[in-house]
Amino acid sequence: MKSRFLTYIIISLLLVACGTGNKDNETYTLTTPNGVDEMAVSIDTMDVDNPFITYDVATNRYYMVADGGYMWTSADMHVWNGPYDVLQQDTTSWIGASPIITSPEIHKYNNRYYYMATFENPDSIVNDANGNPFVRRSCVALVADSIVGPYVTIDNTRSLLAVEEMAAHPTFCTDDLDVGYMIYNHQGEQNGDATVQIVRFTPDLGRRMGEAYVMFTASQNSWSRSEVEGVEQFSPIMEAPDLFYTGDYVMGIMFNTYIDETPAVGVAYSQTGTLNGPWVIEEEPMLTGYRAAAMFNDYDGTLVMVTSMDTIIGESMKRVPKLFKMESQFNKLQIEGHYKF
Repeated sequence: MKSRFLTYIIISLLLVACGTGNKDNETYTLTTPNGVDEMAVSIDTMDVDNPFITYDVATNRYYMVADGGYMWTSADMHVWNGPYDVLQQDTTSWIGASPIITSPEIHKYNNRYYYMATFENPDSIVNDANGNPFVRRSCVALVADSIVGPYVTIDNTRSLLAVEEMAAHPTFCTDDLDVGYMIYNHQGEQNGDATVQIVRFTPDLGRRMGEAYVMFTASQNSWSRSEVEGVEQFSPIMEAPDLFYTGDYVMGIMFNTYIDETPAVGVAYSQTGTLNGPWVIEEEPMLTGYRAAAMFNDYDGTLVMVTSMDTIIGESMKRVPKLFKMESQFNKLQIEGHYKF
């Protein structure tokens, strides 16, 4: 194994800086966290939660981020190199010096790369709208000129969302005018009925414009359920929204919920083909036994879904990433089969 101070991979990128035109070819060196060796790991044996994969044309590589805030890279999606440090967030902001980072995603917008994730500060206790205390948990966006970072805080003087709102699982999308939006969930453990919400951003994605509005709620889902004090009811959990388009340009959102103790992935479709909806949840889950799912396009445009499944490997339980090749049938998203390397 090599120490964190040795270069495992050097990626040369031709960058386009936002508003400044083409930059010269620049070289970035990825390094691992302190005390962690670089590894080459098969995706079938990885242990990561909330995996998100994107393919970058400029470098002809795949990039995976997951809980913990680290990045993995791959040339073929089968063997992954990492973990790498890519964040330089402002620890003087509300997130503190040692935030818990979950459900990250990377999106390219206006020739820059944006890292969106849930940040939680265990040392920050705030009150919700009803005066109830909770550990502060919200959505944060960071920016970089390169897909490998470093990702830095956009604006440390403002929060993207209200302080009293327990929010998580941000994702990014644009409308027909290329205006940027963040879709996220207001968590059910705070409001008793999780909501998938959307809010408009300023062009630099540093601040919200206006207030968020609800797209759909956990209680609208007919098949998710949980037992509370012996009474079965709808599951108040609805997390990890991820926007996608089918091959017929139908707009949908994937989400994660539960059927009793079993995780499940569901889908909702916009009835107007716009972000405004209305949104109708499919009557059956797309997958059961799998956790938060996200969509991305392979190098040839093939639509792929990455999710994770609890898997026993040896004597330990791991949350292993799983890949599915997707297709469109009758204006709906369908699983064609497991992704073949």
